[in-house]
Amino acid sequence: MSKPIRIVIADDHDLVRQGIRGFLETHADLSIVGEAGSASEAVDLCKEQKPDVALVDLVMPGGGIEATRAIRGASPNTQVVLLTSFEDVQQIVSAIQAGALSCLLKDVDADALADTLRKAAQSEAVLHPRIAARLMDAMRRGVEPGSAALESLSQRERETLTLVAEGLSNQMIAERLGIGEKTVKTHVSNVLGKLNVSDRTQAAVYAWRSGMKQREPQ
Repeated sequence: MSKPIRIVIADDHDLVRQGIRGFLETHADLSIVGEAGSASEAVDLCKEQKPDVALVDLVMPGGGIEATRAIRGASPNTQVVLLTSFEDVQQIVSAIQAGALSCLLKDVDADALADTLRKAAQSEAVLHPRIAARLMDAMRRGVEPGSAALESLSQRERETLTLVAEGLSNQMIAERLGIGEKTVKTHVSNVLGKLNVSDRTQAAVYAWRSGMKQREPQ
């Protein structure tokens, strides 16, 4: 049996932390190793515990963005999943730039939260659909399309990138494109290398900022 995923919860509301902890503790593969009520507490806790995932409130004392940046600096292997009640595009982009892997709204389904934490432990990004939609809309309107890096992508790599930007997993991309999941992983790796980004979230933001047209549903 694999080791449980070690998680730190950072939120300044006691009831929120207790509720999240109570639910996550019902899952044998998820282990809560600490709680924090501020950015500084979260950073210190992550530096000490080196959790797999830190679940961080975007709006809390010290700031979720600052906490994310400091956590990633203090514990580089800890992935940050942000929780927020607000759909502020600029703050969310700033959080991603600070190192956040995933971002969810606080109305997220409990099972979806648990699944996101599992994916984060595997370095797989998840964005709440409403957040993704707002980001794509803002980026399309605010940034000119086209770049040498994008032009270097093959047609299949461009198709893969558009689906990554829509939040699809490798398995879902494989099903959509009618190819093997191993081939999708290769395409994703090639895309990250050509765009000079380190993860799927950064690749998605790159696609949104470029104004790249999203693939139409089939």
